[in-house]
Amino acid sequence: MKKSVPFILLFTLSIARVFSQEFTNDSTTSDASFPGGEIALNKFIKDNMIIPQLCLNEGKSGFVYVRFTVDTTGVICDIKVDSNQTKCKEYDIEAKRIVQLMPAWNPGRINGEPVKISYLLPIDFGFTEADVPEKITKYKEPNWAGVEIGITQLMNTSFDPTFNDNKYWENIVEKSWFFNYNFLEYKLPIYKQYLGLTTGMGYSWRGISFLSNYELTVNSDTVYANTTTLDLRRNKLTTHNLTLPLLLEFCTKRNTDNNFYISSGVIGSWKFSSYTFQKGRDFNGNKFSHYTYSNYNLRNFSLDWVVRIGYSYVGLFASYQVNSLFRKDKTISIHPFKIGITINMDYFQE
Repeated sequence: MKKSVPFILLFTLSIARVFSQEFTNDSTTSDASFPGGEIALNKFIKDNMIIPQLCLNEGKSGFVYVRFTVDTTGVICDIKVDSNQTKCKEYDIEAKRIVQLMPAWNPGRINGEPVKISYLLPIDFGFTEADVPEKITKYKEPNWAGVEIGITQLMNTSFDPTFNDNKYWENIVEKSWFFNYNFLEYKLPIYKQYLGLTTGMGYSWRGISFLSNYELTVNSDTVYANTTTLDLRRNKLTTHNLTLPLLLEFCTKRNTDNNFYISSGVIGSWKFSSYTFQKGRDFNGNKFSHYTYSNYNLRNFSLDWVVRIGYSYVGLFASYQVNSLFRKDKTISIHPFKIGITINMDYFQE
């Protein structure tokens, strides 16, 4: 029994030493790391990052958190996206692609022994205007350029299309067409691509069809219409105009594709030509058609309030001319109300 005491004592001291090595502060733990450290990791991500075009067009940025495992040899496996703050799914694919390109890491260690470690890596998909392609940066797509077609209704100051004492101003709406070609646009951003001031330039052809038994008469003091016995099949007043918009515009995307927009403001017009066109039969039953070029006491400059709304390449709009169609005191106050459809064009989008 006495011989067994030293053996038991020696065994007890050995067990105590093992437990001391495992659980005292002498044990060391190191996390997995990219070769070269955090600075090298950030440089690798920046050098290999490609901002997805869809996310770039939508102006989406932020962090994507990628979780992966670094095994005992430093090889990366089990790559998956843990969370995405950008709300653009294309970043998920790009984040995983970047991690897949990485070289073997320095494995994590416990007491000097390599161990398998799960790692959560935040990747910042933030970009500045310098990262955006030049065309998209310079031209935050407004929604003005394109072609428009619609109809015109003449109204009095009470927003009524009837003119009881001047029936000749009651136009034929379904034959009073206009066509606009907006060929120049520019957007001054207020808040990114979402809110801005839109301007540009356009051309407008406007036709107003009158009742067939009236004929416009004009002098320096007035403009009115007389009844006529001519058999008029067409009786139209036409103007050619240059237009200049100033619109406050809200839109959901940088480019027109899949974009919802709404805008409101004013459109100024300069009339540079006007004439009437009549076609029909004379007193003898002979066919005739002729143009009469005259100013007809029309305003050279007019101003319209306008509201425009649309999605992608198609939109609707309505406008109301604030000042009268004709010059002051030349006839009663007449205000054209126009509604139409617009087909948007992208001149600067890639």
